[in-house]
Amino acid sequence: MTRLDELEQFNESIVSYLDDDGYPISYPSGFRVEGDTILVERRGKLSQGTPVTLTFNHITPLPTGGYTDRRYVVVRGQVVGLDGWVKVSPREFYGWDEKKTPFPEYCEIKAPQAQRYASELVSKYGRKAGPKIPLPSLLFRSTRFPFIIATVVPVLIANTLAAYNGFFNPFLFIITLTGTILIHLGLNMSNDYFDYKLGADNINRTPTPFSGGSRIIQYGLLTPSAVARISTLFYLIGALIGAYLALSRGPIPILTLLAVGVLISVFYTAPPLKLSYRGLGEVAVGVGFGPVIVLGSYYVQAQEISASAVLASIPIGILIALILYVNQIPDIPYDRAAGKRTLVTRLSREGVINLYRALLAATYLIVVMSIVMGLAPPTTVIALLTVPYAARTVRMVRENFGNPYMMIPAMGANIRLATWTGLLHAVGFAAAAILNYFG
Repeated sequence: MTRLDELEQFNESIVSYLDDDGYPISYPSGFRVEGDTILVERRGKLSQGTPVTLTFNHITPLPTGGYTDRRYVVVRGQVVGLDGWVKVSPREFYGWDEKKTPFPEYCEIKAPQAQRYASELVSKYGRKAGPKIPLPSLLFRSTRFPFIIATVVPVLIANTLAAYNGFFNPFLFIITLTGTILIHLGLNMSNDYFDYKLGADNINRTPTPFSGGSRIIQYGLLTPSAVARISTLFYLIGALIGAYLALSRGPIPILTLLAVGVLISVFYTAPPLKLSYRGLGEVAVGVGFGPVIVLGSYYVQAQEISASAVLASIPIGILIALILYVNQIPDIPYDRAAGKRTLVTRLSREGVINLYRALLAATYLIVVMSIVMGLAPPTTVIALLTVPYAARTVRMVRENFGNPYMMIPAMGANIRLATWTGLLHAVGFAAAAILNYFG
């Protein structure tokens, strides 16, 4: 909003200036546009050449509380005439219109300006300035901790399947779960670091709770080097746990799967492979959170890799990959601009929806096939209870495709779909294990 004729949508202006003693003066005023100048009412000791700021603002109160239709324009200029009215010559315009730029997007646009302001305060006063949040909240946000459900569910599937087959050690379960979670946290922070370095998250103006990264670097909550160090620490501790399990349960299979998992997670965004930038991110995530975690966790318990474990790893791998797949939809324009050629950037809208639907169908089909082939107990059919929810989620994604903020409920529904389907799959194995134990 930079044109004088756009001021017609406002009813009045707030006139602000400094008086001769340096005190700020503000008053409401009617106004009119005359040629390339703005005329406002004269109050106080305004004089020729005085710098003036005019603020034009509008909000519509809602009967239920809150506001909508928010917009404002700020005009900076100076007094060029005092004939009854004060004539102001504009020098600078800036503003915001909620109908053109949603408020969350506007906040993202202004974040760099806020960081520059904080840096200026540090330079001027020599004291640290910037956003701060409590350490637990910082770690919760920077690690994107809620997403560890994508690790917990595959480990549960592997261990309940092992229990069904007669193998289960609670200590090994806890150690395995801890190690995989730590590597997952390392992955999340590594992803933020390299997406910052490669520019994908920096240009994203519409991040959501499920897409666009954690924003900890963009908001100045942690430096890039701090993110890299914490990520490395998570990887190191997770790898040490993996080494312990390898030494105690079988070095070659466990170390092989551990190495594959770590390499996939690091090179998901890290050069030179940059798997997510080459349309292979979804495949990498599906393999890492499916076969790698499930087979590794199963081997820790059973010290073997069975056909039943391989089949059990595929549905959850697809479901976790689809979390990433759907979460990347709001990022499509920014990923394309950054050269991040994810799978959804390569497909049309209908192509994205059709592949999503087909992969969900394949997930349920594999569950049924495993039962028919005798490689999973009949109780695992309980995973199919989420089929109606899957159909609803597909509709939500289709209907809100292209609107990043309207996609938030659809992304949340997709995560719940993956979580509950995976958990029910694990419940099916656990129920069969219990029946075997008491049978």
